[in-house]
Amino acid sequence: MDTIQDYLKWRADISFLQEGLNEVDSLLFCAFTYFDLEKIIDYEEKVTIAKLYERFLEFETKDKKEEVELFKILSQSKRFQEVLVTLYFNEVSTEKEMQIAGMTFLLPNDTIFVAFKGTDGFVGWKEDFHLSYKKTIPSQIKAREYLDFVLQHTKKKVFVGGHSKGGNLALYASIYCHHFEQIERIFNFDGPGFLEEVVESTLYQMRKNKMVTYLPKASLVGNLFTKDMETILIKSKQFGLMEHDFYSWGVLNNHFIRASVLNEEAKNLSNKLDKLISSIPNQDKEKIITFVFDLLENVNKKGIKAILSNYEFNLEDLLQIKSIIPVVIEILKKL
Repeated sequence: MDTIQDYLKWRADISFLQEGLNEVDSLLFCAFTYFDLEKIIDYEEKVTIAKLYERFLEFETKDKKEEVELFKILSQSKRFQEVLVTLYFNEVSTEKEMQIAGMTFLLPNDTIFVAFKGTDGFVGWKEDFHLSYKKTIPSQIKAREYLDFVLQHTKKKVFVGGHSKGGNLALYASIYCHHFEQIERIFNFDGPGFLEEVVESTLYQMRKNKMVTYLPKASLVGNLFTKDMETILIKSKQFGLMEHDFYSWGVLNNHFIRASVLNEEAKNLSNKLDKLISSIPNQDKEKIITFVFDLLENVNKKGIKAILSNYEFNLEDLLQIKSIIPVVIEILKKL
């Protein structure tokens, strides 16, 4: 089964002027957000992917081997090498419990793609769990402001997308932006949904026709919380929860290979987590989620007694914590 790397080798000599954006291209732009660009591009610069790769080689990187290889192939392909990257930003705030990164791609066919990065590190995971009880989280507000800025400064067609939490940010930013008519399509690659009150809102329902979610058949993250939009199931070379890795997704020509049904194990795990979280009263969720993540992150540094001393729990709280910790640990281990 071919993957995005095979797609690039097969399609390397076909420019965007010859054939426009497709769903695999969209994932590749979202994949690009995971590259470590912090030291090689300024916010207002417009730099080609080929030039960025030259700069990238001059610095030590924390990127994985497959990410470095993908960056190289992109920089050498006729299709992607002259695409301009601009408005790159990366913000991680422990104080705000916010993690977000994104960038804008200027394609040679007068098309713009805005991409948001998925979860990276403990701050990001903790913020993700706030989606279970908060109508908005800090990174969503930042994503909406960023997309509005792009839309205000262009008349071109705009596509928006992201993988994992980046997909949720792309959806949120598009739902609440002020120039929605300029957006052509919003791509959510295995990203979580929203609270029911968001999905049932008039604005969401008015704008959902431009949204599409792609889920590998064993999706966990993409099955969390509520969504109501076009959903496409796709095949993967991986198994189980490792299918969240988009490097494993099957590609045929210029589209993903479709799957027929979701995997029962992953569906049951996401349902279990949804039910556990929904069973906790909203006023207790922040306390419990904060405790769980403090425990996971700091138990070896501070010790369990030091962590417990910062929290007051009644019996119901403790039972909820006892229920949710194993599920959170299971998910973090598998993703």
